[in-house]
Amino acid sequence: MNLAGAIFDLDGTLVDSMDLWDRVPGMLVQSFGKEPAPDLAARLAAMDLPEAAQYLIETYRLPCTVQDVLSRVDQMVDEEYRCHVALKPGAGRLLEALSKKGVPMCIATASEEHQARQAMERLGQREHFSFVLSSSQYGPKTRPDIYLAAARRLGAQPDRVLVVEDALHAARTAKQAGFLVAGVYEPSQAADAPALRQVCDWYLPRLDDEAFLARL
Repeated sequence: MNLAGAIFDLDGTLVDSMDLWDRVPGMLVQSFGKEPAPDLAARLAAMDLPEAAQYLIETYRLPCTVQDVLSRVDQMVDEEYRCHVALKPGAGRLLEALSKKGVPMCIATASEEHQARQAMERLGQREHFSFVLSSSQYGPKTRPDIYLAAARRLGAQPDRVLVVEDALHAARTAKQAGFLVAGVYEPSQAADAPALRQVCDWYLPRLDDEAFLARL
């Protein structure tokens, strides 16, 4: 593989935080005395944070603004990233292997930039990443904007940049935009695994999959 760059998703790819994001929307709705739908997290999965906030306000008639919702979410999740979320199995080994190859890397996340930086610093992986981009600025991963912006900052064409994602909709977007794509197994999205295998150039049960590392 002759890579000119690599773009990593954060939640469910680099860090084991999907359970947090599954719980937060319901917790927020309940804080207003409302009852969230059982499948609320699934309904929000492909949205960026502002879109999800607007959906919650409209669906549950919450007496607040989008910024109010985003501020509450920030308060609820900041401590988790700063103190608790764990690195996904094999992440450190893959990042080290790419660094040794001289591949520049960044993070493109639906979370906030500071949350990604805090998590990577605590987990000892911050040195591997040149920068972090957030969907809060570039829109949801149903559109390729965040990947294309990351490729430009990496100074590389999409066909030489690897995107590492656990979410089917995000992997599909990156692939359609011309990127190389590695899909990562995430237990909370196991139902999408067969489709993810079809979309991606590589499917990784773990980030340090031996066959994949051997091709770097």
